Formats: sequence, structure tokens, C-alpha cells
Amino acid sequence: MRFIVLGDMHYNVPTGPGLKTSRDIFFGGLFEQIAARTPDLVFAIGDTTDTGIIAELNSQTALAQRFGINLVRLMGNHDSDTLEKSEIAPFFLGDHQPVNEDAVYACFDSDATRFIMLDTTRSRSPDNWSGVVPDSELAWLADRIEEYNRTTSLRHLVVMGHHPLTNTTDRSDIEWLNIDNSEEVRAIFNKLTRTPGLYINGHNHTNSLAGPDAYGWHYAQMGAPLACRSYGMFDIDENGIRFETVDIDLGDPEFNKAYVTTRISMGDVFNYYPFEVMYGGSNDHRMEIPASKPVS
Repeated sequence: MRFIVLGDMHYNVPTGPGLKTSRDIFFGGLFEQIAARTPDLVFAIGDTTDTGIIAELNSQTALAQRFGINLVRLMGNHDSDTLEKSEIAPFFLGDHQPVNEDAVYACFDSDATRFIMLDTTRSRSPDNWSGVVPDSELAWLADRIEEYNRTTSLRHLVVMGHHPLTNTTDRSDIEWLNIDNSEEVRAIFNKLTRTPGLYINGHNHTNSLAGPDAYGWHYAQMGAPLACRSYGMFDIDENGIRFETVDIDLGDPEFNKAYVTTRISMGDVFNYYPFEVMYGGSNDHRMEIPASKPVS
């Protein structure tokens, strides 16, 4: 199985001259390059849009589907800024139903892999972009991990959420750049007996890998495509999970111009730090995680 994870795209509805054309050329080209990798699943790890309005979601959906991609979106803080989660929930989690309409999280199994998609966002809180996982979601997460522990047919556990846990990946030690109640989430993660586990996040816009920690968890932070010029690709077989950063091919002059125009139009969000800082170091682009041991 192959799945691809896109970091924060901040797909918007621009109003300046030529910006919509540049946006469509860049993101269309990105989706075309991803489709050429023949992934089984394509996840967007949150902040898929810039403000979470229906126009952004509809436009992005149509553009991705033009290249045969059905995005499996997770909720990010920008996605939940404007509308109630129940209003935009149909655009998220792919074909998987959320546990309830106000908390957009779900779980599904594919082959020997369990995917858990968390909702780490607040609702309509543009002035606080930190993450939080409520008690009800924590209890649900614990149940899903306990199920994994005792299910012989499952060999890989992949948990995804927009925000990182504190003190894992790059910048996750900074206020508002992590899950506020990370220690409560970590306590649930530590219930995993059939290690290892993999947690994938976005939010901080940089490529970063960490782990394994003392409890067997690995952490993969997906950089924003407009900041890092890349996305994440994961291949799973009976031996484990192999991750690599895939660089976006900007060789075509028109595509490169559209990329630069789109990035600059977003202001400081993708222009504050240089590319070299956002892209990550030599240890942030490849990872191998063994399969879990069978149930004894």
C-alpha cells in the first residue's frame, strides 16, 4: 500500500489579478505529480484551506478530482476558523463517517493497517491556533488503540492529527504550535503494547522527523508544500512502513512561476523563513518503521 500526505496547503480563493490562474496551475500541477506516484490514498493533514469556506473546499475538491485524486482531509485550525464543523464535515475524512457531526474524527482499517484520524482543532477560534483533544475523543482513541493491541490481522498503526505533540517534531515546543493537552494524548499513546506506532502531523509548516520515543512512537511532521516544495510518501508492506520526502518538480517554467506567485501572494505565512530552514535537515526526509509483532 502507498499513501501520500500533504502538509498545510492553505488553498484559498484569491482576488488579485491572475492569482486564481496561478493557484490552479500550481495545485493542479502538484496533484498531477502526486497522481503519477499511483497512491492508494491521499491525505491532507489539515489547514487544507485558508479560511474553511465552502468556496475554497468546492474549488479544491474539483481541482483534485480533475487528476483522479479524492482527498481525505483532516481538520486543521484554519479549516475550522469560519464555519461550524458540522457545516464543513462532509468535505472531511473522505468516505469515512465522523464519530459525530461536531467532532470530525474517524478510524478505518485497510489491509493490515489501522488509520486513526484525529480532530485536534478548536471550533471557530482564529485567535487561538493551538490544538486540543477533548476527553470524549481521548476515550475513543484509547478504545481504538486497545482494539489494535488485540487484533492479529493488524500490523501497522498510523495515527494522524493536524497538531504535533509537545516536544516531538520541529517547533512543537513553542506555544500554540502543539496540542495543549499533549500529556493526556501521550498517556493514551502509551497504551499501545504492540509497538511501534506512527503519528503524522502538520501545522508547523516544516519537515521534521522524531523518534522512536521510549514508548515506541515515531513522529513525522509534513511541511507545507508552498514552504517546503515537497510532500510525504509512505509505502507499507509486511515488513513495515517506509517514508520519504518527495520534492515537487518545479522544472517547468510556467509551473515554477505559478508556484512563486502563489507563495508570495500568501504573505508572511510562507515567506517569513527561508526555504532551507523549512525544508528540514538531513535526518528529516527518510524513516523506516518495522511492523508490529503479532498478537501473542
